[in-house]
Amino acid sequence: MKFNPFVTSDRSKNRKRHFNAPSHIRRKIMSSPLSKELRQKYNVRSMPIRKDDEVQEVSMFGH
Repeated sequence: MKFNPFVTSDRSKNRKRHFNAPSHIRRKIMSSPLSKELRQKYNVRSMPIRKDDEVQEVSMFGH
C-alpha cells in the first residue's frame, strides 16, 4: 500500500531515477545493513556496497 502521495510507485520512473541518480545519492540507495558481528566491529548499522563486496542474500516477507 502506498502511503506517500508525493512519491511515485511507477516501476519505470523508479528505475529511471535509480540509474540517472548522481553518485552521492546512488551510494545511499545501494547501502545494505550489516550483520551483528560487523555492526559491533564498525559501530555502524549499514554501509554502501561496492564492487567485489561479499553479501549474503536474506529472503524477507516470505518471498
